[in-house]
Amino acid sequence: MLDDPCNLLQGSFNFQKNPIFAKKNMKKLFQAFFFLLAVLLFSQAKEVIKFKGNITRFDDVTYKDFKVLDQRQNQSIGVLPFGESKEMKEVIFPTTPENDFKVWYDKGNSLSGQNELLLILKRLKLSTGESDGKKTQGTMDFSAQIFQKEGDQYKFLYKKDTVFSFQDKDVSELMVKNIPVIFSVFIKKAYTLEPIQNVVTLNDLSDYEAYLRSTYTAFKNEQLKDGIYPNFTSFFNQNPLQGSYVLERNNRGEVTKAIKSENGKKEKISSNKMFAYIENGKAYKKTMSGFIELSKNENGFYIKANRGQILPVQYNSAYGMFGLIGAVAGSIDQAAKQKKMKTEEKEEIYIDLLTGEYDFSNN
Repeated sequence: MLDDPCNLLQGSFNFQKNPIFAKKNMKKLFQAFFFLLAVLLFSQAKEVIKFKGNITRFDDVTYKDFKVLDQRQNQSIGVLPFGESKEMKEVIFPTTPENDFKVWYDKGNSLSGQNELLLILKRLKLSTGESDGKKTQGTMDFSAQIFQKEGDQYKFLYKKDTVFSFQDKDVSELMVKNIPVIFSVFIKKAYTLEPIQNVVTLNDLSDYEAYLRSTYTAFKNEQLKDGIYPNFTSFFNQNPLQGSYVLERNNRGEVTKAIKSENGKKEKISSNKMFAYIENGKAYKKTMSGFIELSKNENGFYIKANRGQILPVQYNSAYGMFGLIGAVAGSIDQAAKQKKMKTEEKEEIYIDLLTGEYDFSNN
């Protein structure tokens, strides 16, 4: 244990009388000084997330408990510049995610339901990028899942896996301020959804996607079943619409609709209402640029495309869905940016097993 620095200073007046003693005390003095300096710097270099406000309670949807399972491989949220001096600070939770979310949730909810909520935190990473001198770009890599717990079993409710974009003069402050906003909207979204009836245990949640790959028919069967699939669950479970549908194409060979004739009546399904169709054992996924062939490997089903082909350009990806604070719609030439995105190199873009959305986490 280090000596008291004051005692060391007092002993230093005897340096000339006892050089050996002086050398030892000087060493201890420097140790104490650098230790105190490190403690001081450490305490000043933190930016704590403030969980202000309440998660709006729903009278018809209540839960008796809220728990968090932190599965982040990278526990660091980020070290970012703050304030006019752009001091580098590490963004941290007040205590732990498990404790902080529970205290925050309990404060605004009645906790009177029969079941529990479990939030699995996969990723939370902040970073800053380019600056034009007035505003700086920032990103929040966010991934979380939420389940309803009934006894010892869990049912999936909702997942969000995305990268939010920010642009502001004080972008670090803006991102940290929006962390509770994003989680609040995320949890409230789960309130509005019915749980998927795939019942799993806590052990299965360690890698829920791997569990689904082992249960979905599309992964177990080598040959895919021809037909029209209105949503991602019907595709992965290989349950096409009943009846013999015939695909109709335009003069460019693009599928525009599917038609079923039965008992003298025709039923038409627009391509916009299809998640995918399978023809001669080959699957094709509907995108905003038309149907693109689906392939499969050990990681899942994917299309070979670039983001310009499947995602529309937005002013700011963070503000559109989550209604974040500090939103400023910049003047962006969307048509030009969309055209540029379509020239980018194509990549393997996977279909998320939980939501049917595009999953870029494998890229």
